[in-house]
Amino acid sequence: MKTKFVMASLALLAASGMASANDISIDAGVLPASPATPYSHLFVHDASAFTDTIDFVVSTGSLGASANALNVEFKGMNVFDIQGLSYSVWGGTSAASTAWYGTFPGNNITYDIGLNLPGAYHLVVTGVADGFAGGAYGVALVSGVPEPEMVVMMLAGLGLMGVVSRYKKPAKKAA
Repeated sequence: MKTKFVMASLALLAASGMASANDISIDAGVLPASPATPYSHLFVHDASAFTDTIDFVVSTGSLGASANALNVEFKGMNVFDIQGLSYSVWGGTSAASTAWYGTFPGNNITYDIGLNLPGAYHLVVTGVADGFAGGAYGVALVSGVPEPEMVVMMLAGLGLMGVVSRYKKPAKKAA
């Protein structure tokens, strides 16, 4: 049963849209704004250290990003394995970096990253592929859209501030 799972995993890796080599650079274009349909890509590397770059454009000032190593073990041997997977978010394209927005672990947690403005950004993904056949990881990106509850709370807060300032009593002048 385990052999069938490993063979199915390897077949899935071979059949899916993936990039294979070390130090890959891709242009993801404009990211979708729906969390239901994020931009996603599978990367496969030979056994060695790698640094990948993903250029993209966000239509909002927010980014949802997640990365996860896809480790495959067969009879106690690591077929695909990545150690130290992490990614950094930068403003501008990979050819012209501007602001750094942080470095995040590739641990399959989606991080909401507040960006300054809509526009061009890029990820720099690093790690060490040390499995028998190298390593594989997946990335998912979405141009963040504020939750409806957050928008309602922000509007309510602004309205409350307006009411308070309207009825605030003027300070008495000293005689």
